[in-house]
Amino acid sequence: MIHALLDSTQVISLVQLDGTPFEVCAEALARHDRGKNLLTVELRAFLRAENHDHIGEVSKPGWLPEPQTVTEHVGAEEAHAMANDVLSSWRHKVENCLPKL
Repeated sequence: MIHALLDSTQVISLVQLDGTPFEVCAEALARHDRGKNLLTVELRAFLRAENHDHIGEVSKPGWLPEPQTVTEHVGAEEAHAMANDVLSSWRHKVENCLPKL
């Protein structure tokens, strides 16, 4: 049976693109297959428009990392902690990609 463990979008920073403010977001969606003891974490990074006239706009500039999927063999009792560790590592990777101002 597959269990959802984590569905998180975290704002890392704010950037301005052509005068429009965007939130830099890191996202993780984690599931655990208890029958196979397999953790799968889907990761992506994107920009989300902050202004109301651009609300709902999402973009992915070339400086953000490409989406990734991490899979690990881990028991159910350790899966949530590992999913959080994977998200933390992803956040750091996205932070390191931010353009230097």
